[in-house]
Amino acid sequence: MIKQLYSIIRLEEAIQTMEAGADNIGLVPMQKGGVPAHRVPLYRVDQIFDECKKRNVNLVAIMLTNDPEEMLDLARRIQPNILHIAGDEYAADEEFARRLKEVAPHTALMQAVLVDNHSAVERAKKFDPFVDYILLDSGLAPDTGIGASGLTHDWSIDAEIVRSVKARVIEAGGMGPDNVAEAIRQIRPYGVDSLTKTSFKYDGGDMEKNIPAVKAFCENADKAARELGL
Repeated sequence: MIKQLYSIIRLEEAIQTMEAGADNIGLVPMQKGGVPAHRVPLYRVDQIFDECKKRNVNLVAIMLTNDPEEMLDLARRIQPNILHIAGDEYAADEEFARRLKEVAPHTALMQAVLVDNHSAVERAKKFDPFVDYILLDSGLAPDTGIGASGLTHDWSIDAEIVRSVKARVIEAGGMGPDNVAEAIRQIRPYGVDSLTKTSFKYDGGDMEKNIPAVKAFCENADKAARELGL
């Protein structure tokens, strides 16, 4: 079971999150979109990515911009393991997937899908032929794109999407140590993602990973996956 932890800002925080059990760590490289406090300077992205490589952990570059050219420029510059598109106005298409492979041949493409009603199943199917990952999430805000709401949604829809697509599905939206095991039992995703419930929030929008909560999240996810043979 892949454990994906968002949103990393500092180098030491990244190292502690990886040591607590994360398989994927996500950050917002400096860009036009997103909460300013969450954006990570590119020199620090490089430092964090170097630590990821030492530990065989995937770096996920979170795209909150709605400008595909900026996304491709960042992919070319960073060469992340995964590029996550979560903007509130732009979604990947086949042309973007093709261009991404041209500038970053080893970068996988993850598209966020807002699960607000059953129509999310068809939206996920639309992306399935050309993305590597589909991230199922709650909430939609102009400063964070799809996600970061801390809210869950109808898991029966997510389970249907898992059965309907070939892409690897990452379950997000209000995931934490308290409910990750039950989400895995009901949905059986490829991976699980946490932001809000494994973070401290500060004034001004700054956040920091709650390392004990990260560790509990990862341990509970692994235990549930082992019990199910996933």
